[in-house]
Parts: sequence; structure tokens; C-alpha cells
Amino acid sequence: MKSHDCHVFMQTLIPLAFCDLLSKGIWDALTEISHFFRDICSSKLNVDHIERLQTNIVETLCKLEMIFPPSFFDSMEHLPIHLPFEAKAGGPVQYRWMYPFERYLFNLKKKVKNKAHVEASICEAYIVEEISTFISYYFEPHLRTRINRVPRHDDGGEVPSSGNLSIFSNTGRPTPKNVVRGRYLSEIEFKQAHNYVLFNCDELQTATPTA
Repeated sequence: MKSHDCHVFMQTLIPLAFCDLLSKGIWDALTEISHFFRDICSSKLNVDHIERLQTNIVETLCKLEMIFPPSFFDSMEHLPIHLPFEAKAGGPVQYRWMYPFERYLFNLKKKVKNKAHVEASICEAYIVEEISTFISYYFEPHLRTRINRVPRHDDGGEVPSSGNLSIFSNTGRPTPKNVVRGRYLSEIEFKQAHNYVLFNCDELQTATPTA
């Protein structure tokens, strides 16, 4: 699992996953640490609530020390004691955590072509991308570049409607050759298509109900 998956598991799923498998004392300790991280990562923070968290996390860690062996505890298990003060000083954690940087590092790792020189390969690919983006500003508008390329879901714009409803004025894209063209919709797909027409058709939105 990725680090964000582990974070969600720790915040949300631990109380649900072990409620019937563990004794009440162990389950309470795990639930308290789960609620602690959930409250710390909330979008809005209250100073009084953070101070209560700073007091309660000490008791929670003491309960965990009674459950897990001493080899389990290292600097990471001591870190939650400092998180309430960090949240009180720095604000909501969404503006300070590392997930956006981890996703960007993933994009940089995809640029590696020569594994014998990883750093040089990333630097070269990054410089080429920056230069190509900068130069594309000086091209003619009709030339397709990184700046004005067509979005992936653009299928050519609207065409004259082939029916009485405006929602069918878009031609769409042809399916690939390896995809079966003719098939029946499942019940879920039919309901989704039906709801899409009801919610996106201009004629239905402007129609006045009749008595």
C-alpha cells in the first residue's frame, strides 16, 4: 500500500476492522490513536481541542506501551507527542504534508531512462521539458504544442443534432478495433445513461411541469 493508503487505514478503518477481534482494552487504545490522527488531519482546528489532544496522546501512548513490546517503540511512536504543537503552530496539516511532493517525485522517477545515472537522467529530462514548454510560447497559434494541445476528452466539438434533443449533438469517439462494438447495457449502465440524460438535457431542464 502507498503511504496515503496506510494513513486512511490508520484514521478510519482500524476501529471498524478490529472491533470484534480484540479485547476492549486493546481496541480502545487503537481507537484513540486512530481518532487522534483523524482530528489532527481535519480541515479546521480548534486550539482548545488541540490542547486536549496534546494531553490525551500521552495517556494513549502509555496504553500502547502496555500492549506492544519495547522493541516496537522508536522515534516514530514518540512523534505523535509533538504533532499537536506542530498543528497549533503551523495550522492544518493539508498545507504541510508530503503527499503532493511524493506524487511529483513519482513523475520524476518516470523520467529515468539510464539507471546507471539516475540523477543526471532526471535532470536532463526535466530541462528538456522546461525548454520545450518555454519555446512553445513563441510558436504560431495554429501549431499544436504543450500549451494549446487538445484535451484528451475533446472529440471535435458539437455537430448538428441528429435528433430532437440537444444532448445528442456530440459525435463522440469511435471505439478501438479490439473493442466489441455491439453489446447490451447492464442494468446499472442503463440507469446511469438514463440519469445522465435527465440531468444534462437542456430541454428537460427548461420544461415546465403540467398539471
